[in-house]
Amino acid sequence: MPRLTPTAGASSRLVLVLCALSIVFEGYDMVAYGVTLPAMLADPSWNLSTEYAGVVGSYALIGMLAGSILVGGVADIVGRRWLMIGATAWYSAWSGVCALSPDATLFGMARFMVGFGVGALIPLAAAMAVEFSPKGKAHTHSAIVWAGYPAGGVLASLLGLWVIDAFGLRMMYAIGTIPLIFFVPVMIRHLPESPSFLLARGRTIEAHAVADAAGIERPEPPRAEERSGPRGLFTKNLWRTTVLMGVLSACGLMLTYGLNTWLPKIMESTGFGSSSALGFLLALNAGAILVPLVVSRASDRVGAQVVTAGTLTAAAVAIIVLSTDSPIAVLYVMAFIAGAGTIGAQVLIYGFAAASFPASCRAAGTAWTASVGRIGGIVGPTLTGLVIAGANVAPAFYMFAGVACFAAVASLLVPRRTGIAASSPAAPQAGLVAETR
Repeated sequence: MPRLTPTAGASSRLVLVLCALSIVFEGYDMVAYGVTLPAMLADPSWNLSTEYAGVVGSYALIGMLAGSILVGGVADIVGRRWLMIGATAWYSAWSGVCALSPDATLFGMARFMVGFGVGALIPLAAAMAVEFSPKGKAHTHSAIVWAGYPAGGVLASLLGLWVIDAFGLRMMYAIGTIPLIFFVPVMIRHLPESPSFLLARGRTIEAHAVADAAGIERPEPPRAEERSGPRGLFTKNLWRTTVLMGVLSACGLMLTYGLNTWLPKIMESTGFGSSSALGFLLALNAGAILVPLVVSRASDRVGAQVVTAGTLTAAAVAIIVLSTDSPIAVLYVMAFIAGAGTIGAQVLIYGFAAASFPASCRAAGTAWTASVGRIGGIVGPTLTGLVIAGANVAPAFYMFAGVACFAAVASLLVPRRTGIAASSPAAPQAGLVAETR
């Protein structure tokens, strides 16, 4: 039986912290490549061209796609606790392999393995954060967790300003082993299993005990007409949500990984020094941390459709301004807004997805959203590398802005959900509710 905290509500906060910390380190590992890329390109021993560097950047995204697909098929069968622990240990261990890689070939393979663990972790953390959220706070809890990704990006950017010069770029990847050494043991001791999963396996008393300790509503069995796992995603009531969430996530991750991988190099190409270029990456991720924490409350009140569309539209405008010859202070502000509306929008999208699927297929739904999103994430770094291979980097900005506008429209088309489950996504007993426009 999972270890329970003795105070009502303490377990809910603990799950929130554990999910958030796991995403912080995941964000650090994924952004570290963008931070170290200029130094890798400048080092002849890596033998990296601009085009091949974009391909290597996509290896982790391909791994994430594989990890997301795998976890979507098994999370609702074997449970979420040990999968989440295993995924965290996996990506952290392979970050250590990145630090020891002698060449770009082994490094690329290790980045694929890092991505595999990260891809498995994302839908699990999203599902757990929403399930353990108090009533009416699903989007807020999800935003807190997913703010961990840009927080990890900020951590990588800040450390990159000092670590690369002082210890070399390999140290950036060695730092990624911290979760395996210090964090995974804490998860083994304290992370509880999903109450809805326990109930589905007939462990009713244990499911109620976990829910009571967390301060959330006790789960009830799904309705007879509900389908669990991946089978439930393309039913009459959910297929539009399923398709649009995949499209929205693909656009969001194309922007997220395209910008995180290439923004420092793009800004260097426009005449900024390496420190200033990393500063833009820092501003990008800082916006992605702060803004979603504020606007997520609006998502709980007025709906995630409008809020997500608004942030993406603001990002498109900011990205266009980044392509102009504006004062550096203005450009830093635009990078902040761009991060809020791209990486920050992806933070909202994961919570949006987790709150849009019933408990019976929530892990599968978030895994689908993450998996399809990887297609955009894989395309982003590679396509951007090809676009900026010439002397002119402005087309990359126009591409990013166009994708943001398209995603804003997709967000507005996602069907709204009504009923108990919409107001309390953490309460699995709500069942599958009707969708309306």
